Amino acid sequence: MDQKKLRILCLHGYRQCDQSFRQKTGSTRKLVKNLADFEFANAPHTVIGDQNVETSRAWWFSNASQMSFSSREPTEIAVGFEESIETLLDFIQKNGPFDGLMGFSQGASMVHLLLAKAELGQIQLPGIRFAMFFSGFLSLSEKHRDLTETVINNILSLHVSGTSDEIVAKEKSDLLAQRFSIPPIRINHDGGHLVPAMSKWKMELADFLKQQQIL
Repeated sequence: MDQKKLRILCLHGYRQCDQSFRQKTGSTRKLVKNLADFEFANAPHTVIGDQNVETSRAWWFSNASQMSFSSREPTEIAVGFEESIETLLDFIQKNGPFDGLMGFSQGASMVHLLLAKAELGQIQLPGIRFAMFFSGFLSLSEKHRDLTETVINNILSLHVSGTSDEIVAKEKSDLLAQRFSIPPIRINHDGGHLVPAMSKWKMELADFLKQQQIL
């Protein structure tokens, strides 16, 4: 009997949107189209000043005066974060259940924060048992300190990072991976801040997803 396909909720990066992230992950999704279906959520906040605000969105802002975000600067704030949590929980309720989460850059950090909130019992993520991170990092917002210090249990994770990533250094992705009690799968590529074409790691990716199918 054929295994049921996994359902994965995907969160885009800063200054992206659901549709642009769908396009950027097309080759990766094609590699595992027999194993998983991917759904894409849209962040509720627009990035003012960009040419097309409809396709330039954020999960939260680290600078209130400019309403901008940086993954490299410590901050006391996380403007719009709670609204994004509410948006995602509503999306999951209406479109779920999902088996796993996937995120890129700020979206990857958002995936981690969701899992940490669930770990602390602040929200419910029924059915979620794995996560995939591309250029992931721990939030530097003081508002998220309790979440970023939380160890995530019972979640299998895959972490993909680029050795030439000048926005999220590989070391920052490694710190995120260390927040998972189950030893994570790690893939390093020689590219920059992007979701790489995963054909070189097709077997690792497929094996990771097949493991989720049998759980």
